Amino acid sequence: MAASASRPGTLRKIVAVAVPWVFLIVFAILYVTLALPRVRDGHPLAICLGAFVALVFVVFFVAAITFSRDVVLNRWPEPQT
Repeated sequence: MAASASRPGTLRKIVAVAVPWVFLIVFAILYVTLALPRVRDGHPLAICLGAFVALVFVVFFVAAITFSRDVVLNRWPEPQT
């Protein structure tokens, strides 16, 4: 009985950790296929947009690391009182 009670919690953790990483993978694929070819063309506006998108990716990457660490260390979700 205890094993079946911990299984939904484990599955919830796996899903919670997977969501930001799946988003980052999709974001990176879209960046490489849509934005990167225009950045390589060298147009100044495309370079600025590409740099901004890269900055957003780095911010999301750091957030995904932080969130995943919190989930793994049982800091998320907050315990209900």
